[in-house]
Amino acid sequence: MASKRALAVVAGLLLPVLFGTGCTFLGPKALRGSRSAYNDAIVATNAQQVLSMVVRMRYGEPTGLLAVTSVTSNMSLQASLGAEFGIGPESNYQGNLVPLSAGFAYEQNPTISYTPVQGEQYMRQLLSPLPLDLTVLVVNALRGSPQGATLLLRSINGIRNPEFLAKESVEMDTRFGRLAELLAEMSRQGRASWAQTTEPEPSFVLALTGAGDAYAAQVAELYALLGLAAPSDLDGVVTLPLRLGIGRPDDPALQVETRSLYDLFNIAAASVEVPEDHLAAGIAEPLPPAGPVGQSIRIRRSQDRPETAMTASRHHGWWYFIDGTDAASKQTFRIIESLISVRIAEAVDHDRATPVLTVPVAR
Repeated sequence: MASKRALAVVAGLLLPVLFGTGCTFLGPKALRGSRSAYNDAIVATNAQQVLSMVVRMRYGEPTGLLAVTSVTSNMSLQASLGAEFGIGPESNYQGNLVPLSAGFAYEQNPTISYTPVQGEQYMRQLLSPLPLDLTVLVVNALRGSPQGATLLLRSINGIRNPEFLAKESVEMDTRFGRLAELLAEMSRQGRASWAQTTEPEPSFVLALTGAGDAYAAQVAELYALLGLAAPSDLDGVVTLPLRLGIGRPDDPALQVETRSLYDLFNIAAASVEVPEDHLAAGIAEPLPPAGPVGQSIRIRRSQDRPETAMTASRHHGWWYFIDGTDAASKQTFRIIESLISVRIAEAVDHDRATPVLTVPVAR
């Protein structure tokens, strides 16, 4: 009886310690251990989903997107305390009993909810030209690189930057490439920047500032490429309004046409290196040569899962991937993925959308 009372006292002392320790330390530790894991998984699967969509477009197949609307994780801790007692002669159980035992059981049960991205709003976001404010943000983020303007702008003041060349004999208008490079060069030197004005109404301008002969020569070349008369006074800040559309030839402004997200997907799809036998069999259709914008991304293929891939997707027996050592392709893919994330967020009404698929992860 004395031993039983002693065990009861020990149990009474240990149980608060076991459960109290779990409540105090399990939550923060679980958060530190699981938050980055969930985030890494969402980032990786988003990239795979976008790449899969690009590859399927290259094969002329239907595509679709699932947006992760929520991740709920339930955590539970169970503690147990046990004792074994013998009945009858001690020789019957001597050496076979565990007088006192304790244990922990920890479970984490996540539930992930998805919503298909579809409907009229999604189609509008996919097919409409990118808005000017979003375009300016991306170009500013790539300050000093011509890649943003080359990727997102279809034309500047009538200077075309086509996605594809209808015929191999068609010559490119080299003015666009020089214009994009000149703007990037002046941006690197702190002589050109995109800015937003609020008067008389919100709008965007290209602000030019600098001094010296080199700066004057850059401004003269920029205005000549745009087909505008260069300003005679370069003191202070010179601004060029930024507007969507073709505009009038005599309007002293930057008249730009932006691409749609669908255009960007087509550009990326054209860079997918499909096998020759898929082209010969008609599984994938041949495409016309890409314009300069198509040179900024390359989606390679491999029969084995690539080890250096930033992201990879398997389709029609091949692995298609963005090489982790290809800086230009990674940057272009990152821009496309970021833009579609923004457009998806605008297309999905989270207050009204009901998750169609909820997946409780098994223990």
